[in-house]
Amino acid sequence: MSLDFNHNDLLTLEQQRIERFRSSSLRSLSLCFLHLNHNNILAVHCAEPWLVDQLLYEMEQLCWDAWVMVGASRLSIHYAQEEIHSASTLEFNEPMRSHSALSQKHPI
Repeated sequence: MSLDFNHNDLLTLEQQRIERFRSSSLRSLSLCFLHLNHNNILAVHCAEPWLVDQLLYEMEQLCWDAWVMVGASRLSIHYAQEEIHSASTLEFNEPMRSHSALSQKHPI
């Protein structure tokens, strides 16, 4: 049995993944507009400069969450219609995967 998703199903799933990502953060993401574009870049548009500062401070965790929850390849922070910072979500994942692989090895 195969599952066939129509366009509306895919949009609903994408929106639910973005909302789960938004709820994973502290208050900062709840005050921002989030958009996943066709290049798989998750853009976060901030209305206040202090939000940008907070997101930059949380960037490593945000990149990890964006990759795991949304499947985004990049995370981009915007303020006043300008991109302030952009980072590959994959760059932050390698150390975490290595750490989990190391912690699973048991000494004899």
